[in-house]
Amino acid sequence: MPDRFATLLTCIDGRIQRPLDNWARQHLAVDYLDVITEPGPDSAVTTTDDNGLANLLRKVEVSRTAHRSTALVVVGHSDCAANPVADDEHHEQLHRAAVRLARHLPATRILAVHAGQCGDDCWQPHLISEITPRPPFSHFDRRGQRHDGDAVHRAV
Repeated sequence: MPDRFATLLTCIDGRIQRPLDNWARQHLAVDYLDVITEPGPDSAVTTTDDNGLANLLRKVEVSRTAHRSTALVVVGHSDCAANPVADDEHHEQLHRAAVRLARHLPATRILAVHAGQCGDDCWQPHLISEITPRPPFSHFDRRGQRHDGDAVHRAV
């Protein structure tokens, strides 16, 4: 079986790395994670201009192209130095970030995850929202042929 990869767009904060690594591997059943770090990524994705977003998307594309990653986890966390907002605001930013990323990555499963603090040296990741790719649109024409983008299939 080929190696399975997912992409993690996470904060630079080292306190959350191991819990997120474990959560993503278990939740997505992958062997490896390509990790992209950005201070306060939930805020960065929602507030950056098109050039800043394009820079992040180029990094995601390396993972998708080189390792065939089909899932992207964007992360926010409590007690973030770069994005010092309440957890409810992190959750809202994560949802908006997932929606914005999905517009540019329609074939990618997008998961928005928040790592909440559960005590000293304890971080608990949990899923805030998920956007899964839609199957390709297909329809049947008058002659009973199914159209999926460029492919044409004869209905039986």
